[in-house]
Amino acid sequence: MTVIVYTQTGCDPCKLFKIWLKHNNIPYQEKNIAEHQTYLQEFRDAKASGVPYTIIQQEDGTSTYVGATLKLKKALKQMSQSPS
Repeated sequence: MTVIVYTQTGCDPCKLFKIWLKHNNIPYQEKNIAEHQTYLQEFRDAKASGVPYTIIQQEDGTSTYVGATLKLKKALKQMSQSPS
């Protein structure tokens, strides 16, 4: 499973969220939509409305949108407890 965080340059909530992820030892892949056109298109295709926009991508290719830190923590816990 991979945590993907769409961010944007100069986004204070994005900075705080990344600090929270590091503090909680949650590995993530950052995709800055201001720096990469491909990431911006992925963000638009997901019909995301703002950053930080976080998804959990499963090994089977499915993705789950998770917004806030508490929702992310809960989703990660549930996924780690579910049988593979």
